[in-house]
Amino acid sequence: MLITRLKGKIALVTGSTKGIGKAIAFELAKEGANLVINSRNQSEAEQVGHQIHDEMGVKTLALRTDVSNIEEVKTLMKKTVDYFGRIDILINNAGVFEICPFLQISEDTWDKIIDINLKGTFLCSKLALPIMVKQKSGVIVNMSSMAAKTGGILPVAHYAASKAGIIALTKALAREFAPYGIRVNAVAPGVIKTKMAESQAEEKRKIIPLGNLGEPEDVAKTVSFLASDDASYITGEVIDVNGGLVMD
Repeated sequence: MLITRLKGKIALVTGSTKGIGKAIAFELAKEGANLVINSRNQSEAEQVGHQIHDEMGVKTLALRTDVSNIEEVKTLMKKTVDYFGRIDILINNAGVFEICPFLQISEDTWDKIIDINLKGTFLCSKLALPIMVKQKSGVIVNMSSMAAKTGGILPVAHYAASKAGIIALTKALAREFAPYGIRVNAVAPGVIKTKMAESQAEEKRKIIPLGNLGEPEDVAKTVSFLASDDASYITGEVIDVNGGLVMD
C-alpha cells in the first residue's frame, strides 16, 4: 500500500532544481504533496516541475526567486498563495557553498554566502510565517550543515557561520511559533553526493564510520519525516544526516 503522509499538503522548496533540493521535492511529491519548485532559473524550475507532475501526478508551480531579495520573496509567497491557497510546508534549502581560507574571504564573498544561506532563510520564514499563523498550522524545515557544528573540515568559515546561524534561528522560531501550531526543525547533512561535495568525496569516505557518502535521498527522507505528522511532537531540533562523521 502506497504511503502518502503529505497528501494534499502544499510544500514550497527553495533551491529545488538540483542536488538535495531536487531530491526533497521528489520525496515530498512521492508522499502526495503539491509543490512549488523554486530556483534562480525559471526554465530549470519549470523543467523539474513538469518532471515531478508527469511522474508523480501532483500539482506543481515553478517560480524564479532570489531568496536574498525581500521583494522577490514577497512575490514568491503571494504567487504561491494565489495559486494554492495556503502554505503548509516550507523547506528552506536554497544555499551556496564555497571553499576559501578565512584571510582570503572578501567582504563581498562573505555577504553573498550570508545573504543567500542565512538571510534567505530569514526572509522566506518571515514572509511564510504570517500565512501559517493565520492557518494555525505549518511546518518549516531549514537546511543547516555538519559545518555548523564543527566549523567545517575544509576552510569554509563563512559557510559554517551561515549554517550555524540557521540552527539558532530554527530554535528561536520553534519556541516563538509553537503556540500557533507551527513546528520548525533543521537538518544538518554531512558529506552528500552532490556537485557541491565533489572535491571532498574520496578523502571523506575514508573517515565516515558508515564507509560511504550520503545520497541526496537520505536527506530528503529525513526532511519528509519532519514535514509529516509522524514528527508532530518534534520542534526546535537539528537532525544530523552524516553517516556518523559527527556524533553529539
